[in-house]
Amino acid sequence: MLLTIDPKEPESWLVARIVQLLRRGGVVVLPTDTVYSYACLLHDGEAVERLYGAKGISGAKRLSILVGDLATAARYAKGMTTPVFRMMKRVLPGPYTFIFEATSEVPRTMLRKRRTIGVRFPDCPIVLAILKELGAPLLSTSVRNDADEWLLDPAQIEAKLAGTVDLVVDGGILPNEPSTVVDLSGDEPVLVRQGKGDVAALELFAQVGLPRG
Repeated sequence: MLLTIDPKEPESWLVARIVQLLRRGGVVVLPTDTVYSYACLLHDGEAVERLYGAKGISGAKRLSILVGDLATAARYAKGMTTPVFRMMKRVLPGPYTFIFEATSEVPRTMLRKRRTIGVRFPDCPIVLAILKELGAPLLSTSVRNDADEWLLDPAQIEAKLAGTVDLVVDGGILPNEPSTVVDLSGDEPVLVRQGKGDVAALELFAQVGLPRG
């Protein structure tokens, strides 16, 4: 089912409807400040397994956690030092994914064969309104087609995933701009992917160069 919502000022009653569905174990597709993503409650094991099935991936695949504030991010991300926290506060919400070593708060089902997790605090009114109403983080992974290309048109996503997810939230057709991904789980920051987020704004690579994954 396709649900159209205002991408700049999401209607509160529609946000409440999405939140109710998520609390019942639903798997939905949401727009973000980059691309469309599957989403479900992080701590709902059955919903997480459904999300894995919808995307056709195993639990060994690293996914991201959508958060609405940095305090929540710190619960799941180990090694968020004061300088890193200040950097994140400066650029977030925004189009970045930061990879950290996972804390014990991250469900074990997500840490098969790896101990890291991506953290996203997106600059997207729809997602932020849902997270505020929900009061809990979401598990997230981008929506792609069989050629591993991002699907950016909600109508196409709904046609492809009908019967697989419970709802596709229509925030309009998005540009092909994935998030910038930076790995902060090691001794030095590593630029995994240059995306929409400005790397220079992070001010992480001045002394160590610009390592690339």
